[in-house]
Amino acid sequence: MEHSDLAALYDSSSSMAKVAYNAGFITVKPTPVSRKVYRSIRSITNTRKDIDDQLALNYVIGVLKKQKIRIKATVLDKSQFSSGVQYFEHMERLLPRANDTCSSTYKLNCSTLVVHNNWIVTKEAKIYRFREHLMWLYDGQDQYYSSETRKYFTYINPKPAATNNNISLLELKRLKMYQISALRTALIIGNLLDRVVVLPRFYCDGKGLQCPLNSLIHMKTFDSCFSRKYRENSFLQNPLVPIIVKKSISYQPIVSHTTRSPSTNKVDTNITSSDIIRLFQASTNKVINVGILDGIRITNQPSSTALNEKTNKAFKLCDYRQKQPSNFTIKYLQ
Repeated sequence: MEHSDLAALYDSSSSMAKVAYNAGFITVKPTPVSRKVYRSIRSITNTRKDIDDQLALNYVIGVLKKQKIRIKATVLDKSQFSSGVQYFEHMERLLPRANDTCSSTYKLNCSTLVVHNNWIVTKEAKIYRFREHLMWLYDGQDQYYSSETRKYFTYINPKPAATNNNISLLELKRLKMYQISALRTALIIGNLLDRVVVLPRFYCDGKGLQCPLNSLIHMKTFDSCFSRKYRENSFLQNPLVPIIVKKSISYQPIVSHTTRSPSTNKVDTNITSSDIIRLFQASTNKVINVGILDGIRITNQPSSTALNEKTNKAFKLCDYRQKQPSNFTIKYLQ
């Protein structure tokens, strides 16, 4: 940066053959040429609504270089300043990894200094991803992390039977839908017990690759219905969560109270809402792990039109980057 007019985080874009400079994380010296760059950017973005600031930045730098106008533009060290696609996807960090200094709570020995939370769409998805990777410490007035009185429960997604990538698109969709159905059941149980759902890890391919919820569904739509009713999978690792919560965990598998064997796959098993309340409501533990919910259906629910409406509209299938949500009807799973 010492000898540059500007230095930006390196990025790329599918909308252009090559884009090296990220306009969202950039340091700029007030030199005559950098002032010229930003005046040109403002002129372009004011008149062309189809061009954003990043496209304009790279276009202007390219024009100046073609005009032989000397501009010292460089990119920041990629190992220290990382884009979202580099850090989370190329470095295979869809979820925090064990024995990874960058996935630890305090990240003291991580070589990456800055992660730009880009290459994912919507504020809701960005916040969820930061929370999942222990990069979010905002507690809020509702004490998102630090409440000592709030109760939680969690569950487990079983590893898919497939052991390779030779899984058809239909089988992949079914895998996602079974997991979404289990999440729907979890939200119903949470409502019955007045407990917040701590998400499990999800699976997004036939090899058992674990992934976050945004690999399956559209987070903005989901948050519009259940933003305060769930927590990310890494929630209990967050340093703001009280020790009293972290140490008060019980394992009470719901499947042991049904006629279904834990090894049985994709067989619907019914359990009544009154049984759920009888089994778990008296628990004093802050966190209850109810084990596998795959294929379990809650019957005889107390009338709750609002909850049914929420669960019917909360889920839209989507990919990791959250670009194009599709319509999804939960009734398909019933």
